[in-house]
Amino acid sequence: MAVDVTSAGMHIAELCPGLELRTLIRPVDDGGTVTVTVTLVNMRRAGVFDLQDAYCFFQPELEVSGPEGTKPFVERKAPLGAVDAEHALSRLLHRHAPYFATGHGCSVAWSWTAPPIRTAMPTQAAVSSIRTELVPSHEVLLTDSNPQIDDKALGMHRLGHGTVEDVIGALGGLLDGYEKWIKARKQEALELEDTDYANVAREQIKYCDRALGRMRRGVELLADPARPMPVEAFRLANQAMARQRGRAEWIERGREGEPDPEAGRWRPFQIAFMLLCLEGIVDPDHEDRGIADLLWFPTGGGKTEAYLGLVAFTVFLRRLRDGGHGDGVTVLMRYTLRLLTLQQFERAAALICAMERVRAERKEGDLGDVPVSIGMWVGMSATPNKLDRAVIKLDELRKNPEKPLQKENPVQLHSCPWCGEPLGAGDYEVRPRLTRMLVRCPNADCEFATDEGLPVHLVDEAVYDAHPTLVIATVDKFASMPWRPETAALFNRDLGSDVRKPELIVQDELHLISGPLGTLTGLYETAVDVLADRPKVVASTATIRRASGQVGALFDRKLAQFPPAGLDSRDSWFAVETSRGDKASRRYIGLLTPATSQATLLVRTYAALFQAVARTEADPKVRDAYWTLVGYFNSLRLLSAAELQVLDDVQDRLELLAKRDGCSGARPVSAHIELSSRADSSAIPSYLKLLKCAWPDKDNVLDFLLATNMISVGVDIDRLGLMAVMGQPQTTAEYIQATSRVGRRHPGLIAVMLNSARSRDRSHYENFPGFHSALYREVESTSVTPFSARARDRGFHAVVVALTRLMIVKACPNQAAADIETFLPEIISTVRPAILDRVRSVDPDELQATTEYFDEFITWWREEAEAEPDLVYEAKRGTREPALLRGFDNADDGNGGWDTLWSLRDVDAESTLFLEKR
Repeated sequence: MAVDVTSAGMHIAELCPGLELRTLIRPVDDGGTVTVTVTLVNMRRAGVFDLQDAYCFFQPELEVSGPEGTKPFVERKAPLGAVDAEHALSRLLHRHAPYFATGHGCSVAWSWTAPPIRTAMPTQAAVSSIRTELVPSHEVLLTDSNPQIDDKALGMHRLGHGTVEDVIGALGGLLDGYEKWIKARKQEALELEDTDYANVAREQIKYCDRALGRMRRGVELLADPARPMPVEAFRLANQAMARQRGRAEWIERGREGEPDPEAGRWRPFQIAFMLLCLEGIVDPDHEDRGIADLLWFPTGGGKTEAYLGLVAFTVFLRRLRDGGHGDGVTVLMRYTLRLLTLQQFERAAALICAMERVRAERKEGDLGDVPVSIGMWVGMSATPNKLDRAVIKLDELRKNPEKPLQKENPVQLHSCPWCGEPLGAGDYEVRPRLTRMLVRCPNADCEFATDEGLPVHLVDEAVYDAHPTLVIATVDKFASMPWRPETAALFNRDLGSDVRKPELIVQDELHLISGPLGTLTGLYETAVDVLADRPKVVASTATIRRASGQVGALFDRKLAQFPPAGLDSRDSWFAVETSRGDKASRRYIGLLTPATSQATLLVRTYAALFQAVARTEADPKVRDAYWTLVGYFNSLRLLSAAELQVLDDVQDRLELLAKRDGCSGARPVSAHIELSSRADSSAIPSYLKLLKCAWPDKDNVLDFLLATNMISVGVDIDRLGLMAVMGQPQTTAEYIQATSRVGRRHPGLIAVMLNSARSRDRSHYENFPGFHSALYREVESTSVTPFSARARDRGFHAVVVALTRLMIVKACPNQAAADIETFLPEIISTVRPAILDRVRSVDPDELQATTEYFDEFITWWREEAEAEPDLVYEAKRGTREPALLRGFDNADDGNGGWDTLWSLRDVDAESTLFLEKR
């Protein structure tokens, strides 16, 4: 039927008895566009005793088109201009992915092919037809390193052993290619001069030019004959990275043959990021120390390797430059989740082993005598704090190797990072006189089967004593600074003035440092920044919005994103969107069932996916990609219910499907694991190994994995290709991160089971193709307010105490809390200005209130010290000593003191609810 859209008003047409098509045509707007709403209405009425389904029209579909050869449906433009620069940038970068319609109780679809990258965009996007879809789907193409960049000269071994001229030539050629790309984008920006995108396009070109300039200066630094140390450190870093990569690939393929140190090659963005940061690493007074460089690259793109290269450069430069004083903690690397921390520790340990071999084998002997080492600082939730506790726990594990340890598990490395040999409790030995827990590789042919063992430190007490070169920590662990004066060792403050403070801080998965955790992290970061003497800061993420505000609040630094996004989100030169023929894509399917429960939807979805894989006749490698179903849930409550449903109801459904399809028997689905906060820390490494077991290894391959947001970061198992998401995750960043766990080696399929009772889920269903055509456009901004009133209540006093104890020698001992008058002048001259200068820079609106808060706390402290001559910072458990600080869990101990956090995750107070039956 035809409708005249020039005639405003409601048009009603009966398609068949009881079914009406209602078309609401609105007046033409100022841009000459007409908005039309088309609705299908069931006019039938069912009686009280009638079957409801008998009066339903089952899955009707609508398709609307214009006259043949026309494209009347134009892009839905935003009614208002961009609210800020970030919003304007988002519109520029995603202008290739327009919206044309939205559904009401259904989803919509249209046939639109975005122009290829680096080609002109249409002034107004339009399509010839629009249709409804009850099961919408959208294929998301993935971004990868630009294959057009010649990276043959970027071999790690080549850069590590080549002459200075070879190194400079290879790096210069890379930057020449980037410069040509920028020139082409400048021409493209000129074509946008008369559009709303003009200003933001010019800004983007400036960012690209600025990044190119910094990288050029990094190359000049390496080429400077008057400063030979940077290029030598660069070559040593490449040697270590080459050996680490060769070893990792050798272990991955089952330790067949020999490691090939010449196989490793940098991705262009990785080596470019190193060049970008060189000046800020080499010169402590360089203006780049005031910049936090954010490495923004899609999930699975190789961000970790980029900053590991930077870590190696920083360590070797320090060793070359400072000689015998070049040891101590050099790099702090921080994560937010224990799964990520444990997994990245294993990866970083392999690099540290390679660096230690480079140091030990270097004939010049100019890298010092202290081994290059790595320490894990994550607290009792994973590792013991004390060596005597490690002895007890190791004895327990030796007696019962299968015993799971939820806390204080000293066996964190389950295989040698250098040769891949399995490690058990028998390979760990505590040596109290050396203040160390030795981890020795049992493989006699391994370089680390010596009495010195692997260069790793896994117990807090040993970390404080050894001052490992690289310390990997969780952000919330820094809450222990006011409680434990030993934490000064992390900043080399106990090694004298000749040893530099840490020179580099790496913050991974920056998008997770937001909300309450981010706010308190930003507050405690005040102390970290002062104690580390303003180090270079780099961070990484794949999903973030309004990062400049977050970086400013967290680190008190300006933001520089790398690589700059350019003018199109699909092309930053270093990374480009790839076709499905070149790299696996991900297909998202939306499922919404208003007439049934979520439990029924889950059972039928899981059963359909399991059955489809069981019936598929394909190459074992292809079948394996979809054999293990990843089930994602927004809460533990939903996950717990789903586990029972999969083991019971889904199995029953599979038997029905097997009969329907004429199969000899139903596929059994019972082998599964759970990755959530309930999982034992000690079991996580074995779970990750199980996930790598491939079909047809029926004894070990998993049928399904149930997980919460624990898998969103750090689970890099590239065999996985099938996922079912229960309900729309709370944030788009979480949605992107979680679904990025599948579809890496083979095309991924993600079934999103949306809840019709939730308005947000319905909205995502109704806008399914528009939302998925530009996922990063929809990432929400985050909030970090470190000096807000509630943040001050929670942690400000702890920052004051931490800086006082760790910067002022007289204030350090536990009993010194009563002697505040002796070091009060130093608090006023050092601690007070350090904190208030930070507030003035980060949040000047809170300066007055924070100043008053500081002075009130110091006054209270002085009064307490005068009233209680035996005042201590921390009272011993079970005593009634007067204390300055007390834990939130010790509110009734009678010691007084300010409630103080032990972990930055203890943000929200909890109340226990009891149900009393009468």
